[in-house]
This record gives sequence, C-alpha cells and structure tokens, in this order.
Amino acid sequence: MTNSSKSSALSVFAAGAAAAMLAAAAGCGKSDGSREFALAQQAVSVKNPERAATLFLRAAELNPRNVDALVMLARIRLDLGETDAAQDAVERAAALAPDDLDVAELSAQLDWYSKRYEQARAKYLRLSENKTAEPKTRAQALAALGLIDIVLSDAAPQNEWLRDRARTEFLAAIALDKKCAPAYYHLGILYRSDPFPYKEAALTQFEFYKSVGPQADPRYDRVLRVVIPELKEEINRARAKRPGASSRDSTTASEAIRKAQAAEKKGQTQAARRLYESAFKADPLSYEAALGLAKTIKKAEGNTEAGKRRAFDAFNAACHLRSSAVSTFLDAAQLATELKKFQSAAELYSRAVAVNPRNTTAIDGLIRSLRRCDRAKAASIYQNYRDAIAPLRK
Repeated sequence: MTNSSKSSALSVFAAGAAAAMLAAAAGCGKSDGSREFALAQQAVSVKNPERAATLFLRAAELNPRNVDALVMLARIRLDLGETDAAQDAVERAAALAPDDLDVAELSAQLDWYSKRYEQARAKYLRLSENKTAEPKTRAQALAALGLIDIVLSDAAPQNEWLRDRARTEFLAAIALDKKCAPAYYHLGILYRSDPFPYKEAALTQFEFYKSVGPQADPRYDRVLRVVIPELKEEINRARAKRPGASSRDSTTASEAIRKAQAAEKKGQTQAARRLYESAFKADPLSYEAALGLAKTIKKAEGNTEAGKRRAFDAFNAACHLRSSAVSTFLDAAQLATELKKFQSAAELYSRAVAVNPRNTTAIDGLIRSLRRCDRAKAASIYQNYRDAIAPLRK
C-alpha cells in the first residue's frame, strides 16, 4: 500500500551529514579525536560512509565523551544496515546525553528499522510534543508517527481509525512545517486508498512534495515521472466516464446558465431552477449548473423533506464536479445532517478537510458526524487534531 522502506521521515545518512557539519569535537589536543572527527566529516561530504564510520568510531575511542561522534557513527551504521552496531553507539550516546534531541530521534529510528513499532511510536510521540524542539524536528516526528500508524493499520485493517490518526499526524506536521516533504508524500499515498480515495487531494499533496522534496530521494523522480501523471490520467478518466460526458453541449448550457442568473436577480427562483436544470442536462459536467440547481431547489423547496433530498442530490453532484469547493461540501454536508445521512455528512466534511485542513467548520462537522456514526475513536482523533492546530491558526 505504502512505501515504508527508508522513509524520508526517518532518513539517516543525509540528516546525519547536516548534523555533522554543526558538530564540534571536544578538545583540541592531537590525541583527542578531533582530527579523526574532521576527517570523518569530509568522508560524509564525499559520500564515503564506510570510511566515515571507521573515523567516527576512532574519534569516539579517543574521546569516549564525544556524543557527536557516537551519534554520527550510529546514523551511518544504521544507514549501512548495521543495526546492532548502531544500537550500541546510540546507547552509549544516550548514557552521556539522555536529553539530547538527536539521540532521542536516532533511538526512535532504530526502533522503526527494527520493527519495534510501539516503542518507536512512544519515542516519536515524546519528540513531537517536546516544545523545546524546533518545529521542523517536531514535524518530522509527526510524519514518522503517521507512517507508523499506516504500518499498524495494514497489520490490523479492522482498526480503520489508525488511518484517521495517520492523516491528522501528517496534517499536523504540515501545519508545523510547510516544507515537511515526508508528510506531503505519505499523505498523498493515504489519499489514494481507502478510506480516503481523494485523487484530487492526493495530486495536490504530490504537487507540494514536488516543490519541497529532496531530489536525491529515489521517490522524487518517481513522483514526477509516474505518480503525478498517473493521478492526472485517473482523474480525467473518471470525469470522462460520467453519464452524458461524451455528448455534453456546453454552449447550450452556458446560455441557460446566463438566463438562470438573470432570473435569479429578478427573484424568479422557479424559473431559474428550470433553466439550471436544463443547463445541467445539456452539460452534466457543468459545476455552475449543478450548483445553481442545488441552490434554487434549496431556496424553493428547502423547507420540505423531499425538497431537501433533491437539493442534497444536486449539491452532491456539484461536489463531484469541483473537488476544491469547500463551501459546496459544507452546504451538502449540512443537508445530509438534516436528512440524518450521517455517513454521507462525515464523508463530505472529510473531503472538505482534505481541501482546507484548518477549516474548523469542516473539522467540527466531521467530529459531530463521526460521533453520530458510532465512530468515537475517529471523532476523538479529529478533536485532538483540532486542539493541536488551534494555536497555529492565523
């Protein structure tokens, strides 16, 4: 389902290289390991991990309290797949600096690669909640939490709420750091599958990933060459399969819409409704016709149960024609709620959140609808997400 191998949320060698450039070996004597540390940094910069590991190990031997050397050694060992050696180095680093954020992140990465998912989750959760950490660090931890939840949900498909939690973790990561590439990537993956088959939203996430993702990541080229073109094709294919798409008459529809809008201005709601209906029959892919029909039905018949049902159907059709129209989703969801179609309401509010993750009207509606659908765990997850992003709202 998702690429859970060497996630950029859990990258090792590249992150270590950046950290190494900021690190300074302790002491200045000729036998304190500083020379070895400097040479190891050079090996990192020219992508020679084996030599770098040897030199970082020597630096740590010469200065056993050099936490930076131990952290770098552990990162490189992990990148080379030498998990036991990496574990030894990180344990030594943790003994020297138990509160160090780099050590904490590396310990979580080791648990991830060793498939100790619950332990990894606990450590990433603490890191994501650490207010002393940089927003970028906390965002990376949240992205890692989301990836872990996807893996856990794959192992237990009955726990659908884990995917809701993964979704909110990716969204929270992006709220903290708008350049959090792994969050965009894995949210895009999530939006291509159940229970969130939102292809347009998935495409948006991959487009964001294209603008911020590391080009050295093997996935980057695949997103550009394969994933984005495939999604565009899927979206176009689905649009072409809509009933009447092959025989649409946009000219007739446009003229009917123009007349309908003129009738609305004169207060002739029923006449406008008939014209919008004609426009929608002429062009079943016209969002303007579907929305105009929905609004005029609601205005003319919105006080009756049958009228609400007809208006809901029209609003729902409009939603499928323009996936970015948040206000239309909200109107449709409100009607679904009034009709006690709580599952439909939850889906519509969820799609609105996919378009605008900080729209509290959509989030609150989703929480209420999930509760009415007896999905208390999922409702609680979105409530936690709402509380988490409240301080970040502008």
